[in-house]
Amino acid sequence: MLTQSETSLDDLLDLDSGIPIPGTMTEAELAAFLGIVTSRIRTLHREGVMVKAGRGRFDVRASLANYLSRLRDGAVKGGGQVPDDLKAEKLRLARQQADKLELANAAARGELVRSADVEREWANVLRDVRSTMLAVPSRVGSKLAHLTAHDVAEIDSEIKAALEGLANGN
Repeated sequence: MLTQSETSLDDLLDLDSGIPIPGTMTEAELAAFLGIVTSRIRTLHREGVMVKAGRGRFDVRASLANYLSRLRDGAVKGGGQVPDDLKAEKLRLARQQADKLELANAAARGELVRSADVEREWANVLRDVRSTMLAVPSRVGSKLAHLTAHDVAEIDSEIKAALEGLANGN
């Protein structure tokens, strides 16, 4: 049977071994016991979590109680759960990213047209329609010689009124 001073670190980590946990440990032993790196032990000591029992030794029970309390507080604050508003924001972000990717893929396939290009083309089409409609009275007047100048002017005014109504959204 090993004495406490001959106890190996592997035996300390085996909590079912029946070997009592020593009152003090070195930085390396405590780090191995908790499954963290030694630099974290030093950081936790500066934060007041790990309690020194002497030169190069830590009070295991006090340090373990403080460490577990710190972990418990962190779990309670975080709740191990993400708040609903954070979940909603993450979901919104995921949807936005999916939409952005979908648009980028559609653009790469050539399925999208820039709105400025569409607007410019429609302006050209409507300008052509307007000029064609304004030319109707003179073409009708030249083809139908029996119409008087007053008749052609009346057709002209009706076409202009219709175009103005369309321009005003009526």
